[in-house]
Amino acid sequence: MPSFRRLVEVVTNHRIPLRTRRALLRAEVQRRLAPRPTYRVPYGATDLFLEHDGYDVDWETLKSVVADGIYDVPYRGAVVLDIGAHKGYHAAHALSLGAAWVISFEPEDANAALLERSVGSRTRSSQRWELERVAVGSTAGDAELHVMEGSWGHALEPPESWAQHEVGTQRVRVVPLSGVLARIGSDRPSGARIVVKLNIEGAECDVVLGTPIEAWHTVDEVIVATHPWAACSDADLESHLRAAGLEKTPSGHPRMLRLQRPAAGQPVAAPFQHQT
Repeated sequence: MPSFRRLVEVVTNHRIPLRTRRALLRAEVQRRLAPRPTYRVPYGATDLFLEHDGYDVDWETLKSVVADGIYDVPYRGAVVLDIGAHKGYHAAHALSLGAAWVISFEPEDANAALLERSVGSRTRSSQRWELERVAVGSTAGDAELHVMEGSWGHALEPPESWAQHEVGTQRVRVVPLSGVLARIGSDRPSGARIVVKLNIEGAECDVVLGTPIEAWHTVDEVIVATHPWAACSDADLESHLRAAGLEKTPSGHPRMLRLQRPAAGQPVAAPFQHQT
């Protein structure tokens, strides 16, 4: 569970909406005094959910997105591919910052079920939020998803050290990122930027390097969560994306690789900053 200091940091953080902070404080009290399977946390125009059994992981994941801003980039008017969506925390955050259309890709059953509830709770019809219950890879097919005790750790390519935490596997459908980008590139609103966020527990090498350079030409911004057990280096990922015209820029976290396509004659933008 979050320490008292970390809880205070969140509930006094004015970057987070007041009703969200109140709900997080209420959830902390409920889980101690009257536990329930899930705890509802309103955020923006939707409801997000923390699982009781995975509360610590969900709480830290939500904090990293809405309080620490690890994925913060300019989202206004953008089409966002949220690959490795977990329970939809990043998607809801991107929508709250003005994204026009978010597609969340999450293959794990428990996470996807709660994410689907969040999508269904939307009260703002002017923005699109869709869920695809599939994994994203370099080629189409089926794969074994290794399911871990912690709700963040489900992976197609887990490190051997995670074996002690594995509680089962799920057979999931895999769609190629190149096909997703081709589809979104033709369907997006005129002039809308495409932002790709990847947090797929070590499979980033397969997805990034296995997606042809020309497929990345429609993408304006990429945020990749990198992992030390991945089969390639950050430099390998950067080199591949630079070949598609994307340039590295400072990110909100040391394990986040961020690249952006500069507008003609313009430097790469600094990370998005919240207005307080």
